[in-house]
Amino acid sequence: MTADYPVVSKKVLIVEDHPIVSDSLLRLINESFENTLCVHAATGAKGLSYLNGNIFDIILLDINLPDMSGIDFSIRARSRFPGLKILVVTSLAQRHIIEKAVRAGVKGFVLKTSDIKDITEGIKKVMEGENYFGAGVREITFGHSVSGTSEPLITRRESEILRLIADGFTNQEIAERLFISTSTVDSHRKNLLVKFDAKNTAALVKTAISRGII
Repeated sequence: MTADYPVVSKKVLIVEDHPIVSDSLLRLINESFENTLCVHAATGAKGLSYLNGNIFDIILLDINLPDMSGIDFSIRARSRFPGLKILVVTSLAQRHIIEKAVRAGVKGFVLKTSDIKDITEGIKKVMEGENYFGAGVREITFGHSVSGTSEPLITRRESEILRLIADGFTNQEIAERLFISTSTVDSHRKNLLVKFDAKNTAALVKTAISRGII
């Protein structure tokens, strides 16, 4: 007698470091698509390792990862596997980020704030080989950012942290001043690097000063 195993028709790799988001995506896929196997990676390096010997129908990718940006992940992954279908699911809604992601070979881009229908439609379209950009992304790409300017949109907390970074404070010192964890500070710092398209902290501060943001 042989065991009956469920037939898997689709394989999905979720590369996302926030457990709440990855769990939500996992539930969404299981509820929206039949016979689908989901694999989760909390870092870019782990995600790349899963590509060895595995074929995925789609990769759901965050832009801000602990060890590399989602754009770097896309470049490295597609250099090895050009046919990969990648859908970015992120909260970083900046035009230059979208453009860099597309140049890196990303097939779709949706925001974490999108409704369920938008995200599931993005997954479906990208798996079918089409490009897909969510409603909020289309507005940024074809119109203009919500603020009507090309400057990065940063939160009040990011602005506070940016000023402290410019003043030379370390992550630990910033965390103590703002009564938050060092990991939270580091996450905000990485978000700022991506939003300002800066390769390091020095470039981040220089760009922010030149634009009159600090």
